[in-house]
Amino acid sequence: MQRFKGVIFDLDGTLLDTIQDIANAMNTVLQRYNFPTHDLDSYRFFIGSGIAKLVERSLPSEVSESAKYSKLVEEVFQEYALHLNKFTAPYSGVVDLLDGLTQLGVPFAILSNKADEFMDEVVSNYFSKWNFAVVLGARYGLPRKPDPYSVLEIAEIMNLQPSEIVYLGDTDIDMQTAVNSGTYAVGAAWGFRSAEELRANGAHVVIQNPCELLELFQDAD
Repeated sequence: MQRFKGVIFDLDGTLLDTIQDIANAMNTVLQRYNFPTHDLDSYRFFIGSGIAKLVERSLPSEVSESAKYSKLVEEVFQEYALHLNKFTAPYSGVVDLLDGLTQLGVPFAILSNKADEFMDEVVSNYFSKWNFAVVLGARYGLPRKPDPYSVLEIAEIMNLQPSEIVYLGDTDIDMQTAVNSGTYAVGAAWGFRSAEELRANGAHVVIQNPCELLELFQDAD
C-alpha cells in the first residue's frame, strides 16, 4: 500500500536555482551604499529565511542594526522584482519529476520563505505547465518556516494528513519545517546546503536527483 500521497516543495534551491538573481539583487544594493559584496557560495548560507534575513546576513553587523536596515530591505525587494527571472532556471530533473508525479496522480504544492508577492510570477514563468494544489510564500503577519503553520494549511487543502506528505527542501530550515509539521523530510542534495546539514536537521533521506523522489510513490506489496 502506498504510504505517501502528496508532496510539498521548497522553491529556491529545490525546484529553482535562483542564487544568481538573488545574489545580484543583494550585491547591487550593497554596492549602492559602498558595502562589501559577497560571492555565490556565501549566498548559499544567507538564503532560506526570507528577504529580511538575507539582508541582515549580508550587511556588516553595525549596519543591520541601524535605522537604514528597513530601507535596504525595501531596495533589495525592488531590485529583485526587476530581475528575478534573468538567470533563474529549474534544476536538472525537476521537469521529469513534476511530469512523473502528474502521471501518478500525486498532488503537489510549493511552500517558500520567498515573499509571497513574487510567487505567482516565478511559478507562472517556469511551472505554468503543471497544476500545483497551492503555492504559498512568506505572507505578512503569518508564521513562516520552520513554523508548521503553512504546511498544515496546505495539508488541509490537499485533504491529506501530514504523515502522508513528503516535504522536499534543501536547507536546515526546510528539514526543521518537515519535522515540526510531521511530514516526511527529504533533503535535496543539489541545493544550497550540504547533505550533512540536511541530515543533522532531521532529513529522513537525502536524494541526489529529483527523480529519486518518485520511488517514494511506488506501490509496495
